[in-house]
Amino acid sequence: MASGEPPISDNLIGLLKIGAAGPYPEQPSKCVVLPIPRASRDGRAGVLIAGLSARLPLSKAYLSSCHLLGAQVSTAIAAARAYDVERRRAEALIELDKAKTVFFSSVSHEFRTPLTLMLGPLEEMLARDKGSDRRVELDLVYRNALRLLRLVNSLLDFSQIEAGRAGAAFQPVDLSELTADIASAFRSAVEKASLILTVDCPPLSEPVYVDRSMWETIVLNLVSNAFKFTLVGEIRICLRERGRGVELSVADSGIGIAATDVARLFERFYRVESTVGRSFEGTGIGLSLVREPVLLHGGSVDVESEHGAGTTFGFPSHWGSRTCPRKR
Repeated sequence: MASGEPPISDNLIGLLKIGAAGPYPEQPSKCVVLPIPRASRDGRAGVLIAGLSARLPLSKAYLSSCHLLGAQVSTAIAAARAYDVERRRAEALIELDKAKTVFFSSVSHEFRTPLTLMLGPLEEMLARDKGSDRRVELDLVYRNALRLLRLVNSLLDFSQIEAGRAGAAFQPVDLSELTADIASAFRSAVEKASLILTVDCPPLSEPVYVDRSMWETIVLNLVSNAFKFTLVGEIRICLRERGRGVELSVADSGIGIAATDVARLFERFYRVESTVGRSFEGTGIGLSLVREPVLLHGGSVDVESEHGAGTTFGFPSHWGSRTCPRKR
């Protein structure tokens, strides 16, 4: 191993107990010992003992083929070691991911309880002190407490989805009326920001099976995201019948998304850097909370965006089937 030169041994039969070797009756008596170098600092070096044919002279070409054999074995061992390292790394990441999910779930529960207890007295104080001087401060505290509660609830929803405990309770609903009602919650804020909110949700021919809570999460996150990154222009929510399903789209005339960021939009905790918006708060999981419920309903999400020219999120027609997904 120190010299790197393969020694030739005349005592192969003494070294190894071998049986038949190849098509010839003569057994090989000579062998070449090929060094296998370390694949890494913590890897082990080794040797490959290759028997030499009793009928073939040991020429340079023959020895070269032996060297080639040793190189191939060394490469195979290095690849196996690399695969094992990568497998252990993937297992460690999975365990870390599980730990983070448990952490988010625990923290969300711990945060939500005191926040809920705070909101009750705040609502009572706001109801009593309608004309007091401290109402502005109380209203600011109340709005920020609600904002924090929404973030905590988003983390809790995300942890439930990650843990595989998010089940959909499908029921037939008037999806047009439900979508318009959810979107109307933004009308006051949108108009105050001098934007146009268009809700184009004509009546559907029959009810659609969806989970009401998940549908609310989808619409709220998409409209909230559109409002956050639309400084001038319009936000448009459309609902259309497509065959046996429906198609929802949320479009805006906002700042748009660069092509390099579109592919990563639905990654958890991913946030587009250097983006101008109305606020910088958030956890980066809003769009993850959109994709997962859509997948649970058997659909998918399409994104069309141009940097500086707005974004459209769409749900293809197989989303929202008229048949209850549990009965498909």
